[in-house]
Amino acid sequence: MSRFLGGGLPFLPMETAAQRTGFPSLDMTWAISPAIDVQETDSAIVLTAELPGLEEDDVEIEIKDRRLILRGQKKIAHDETGDLRVSERSYGSFSRAMSLPDTVEIDKISATFDKGVLHIEMPKTEPQDPSRKIKVSSK
Repeated sequence: MSRFLGGGLPFLPMETAAQRTGFPSLDMTWAISPAIDVQETDSAIVLTAELPGLEEDDVEIEIKDRRLILRGQKKIAHDETGDLRVSERSYGSFSRAMSLPDTVEIDKISATFDKGVLHIEMPKTEPQDPSRKIKVSSK
């Protein structure tokens, strides 16, 4: 029974399908969170995300409170002509978020999508010093 439920003791992490069956191809832990690379150069931060099976209309990028939010959804697309016996492909919604450093120029962020790979380029600027002196005047 413990193998069916994914763990013998309470509060232990659930086993993945790959661990239960011994088939590594059933490990779908990436389905909730697409794989990303983040590279920083002198002039920009570049985020690359693998989104196989998606089109650019399936992806949404938002900046909110200096956080880059990447959302999307992969829809089920099975052929209706036969009975589906095995499905190892993942479907559903995902969301990733990352805090942006003060050096990123939010107004100049751009994104391109090509062959299931999303590239988000975030140009950098010199850090702005938020401190300042305030002159005190009399009434």
